[in-house]
Amino acid sequence: MRKESVLCYNMTTFDANNIEGIVPVGRQFDFWGDAETELMILNDGDESLCLGYKNVKFFDSIYVGDQMNFKATLLEAGNSARTCKVQSFRVATSAKRLGVDGAKAGDMVYYDEPQLVGEGTVTLVVRKHLQRGNQPDGLIEDPWADIEEYL
Repeated sequence: MRKESVLCYNMTTFDANNIEGIVPVGRQFDFWGDAETELMILNDGDESLCLGYKNVKFFDSIYVGDQMNFKATLLEAGNSARTCKVQSFRVATSAKRLGVDGAKAGDMVYYDEPQLVGEGTVTLVVRKHLQRGNQPDGLIEDPWADIEEYL
């Protein structure tokens, strides 16, 4: 069973909605959702439904140009409910934003240790009739099997 999914993304101007280049915290939920979905597809063969988030904390802002990792870790799997920890890590940021002398537009500063920017816990549900078991290669053996049952 796969326990973790990590998505890497470089924040662009599309992600920000203000002149300062700050990415709204709600955008993190989009990426957490993508990481959760990948994890559930590989574990159960289905995307899952999100019941809700708990204990969500944001520690720092994310900016355009930041290189981010969004991580979902499976903590517990019940009959149909799955509990995951979701985290956002800043791996690198723009050298200009940090005020590095002579920095050009694309220059980046990479951190020795990724910086934790946000975290939380999410409860997901994969309905019993949609659970297809572990999908180690990311492929669903017979994607139409459950649809054929209802026809």
